[in-house]
Amino acid sequence: MNDELVLEEVRMAKNTIADAESELTRLMSDIQAAPRAEKTTISEALHSAFQKLRDAREHFAQLETLIRGKDA
Repeated sequence: MNDELVLEEVRMAKNTIADAESELTRLMSDIQAAPRAEKTTISEALHSAFQKLRDAREHFAQLETLIRGKDA
């Protein structure tokens, strides 16, 4: 994988993390204001946001492996 592709992958992963952080910020506000019955729906969205963060973290780990392999 060339450097431009690696940088593009990093950019995409950063965007995914930024999106997840935005969702989590919004959800935290929603949770505080939501009636008890709505908290179930919010919990599902919160789970989805955390999954995005996990996926992005995994993506970064893969990129790190690629970069380290290139330097070897």
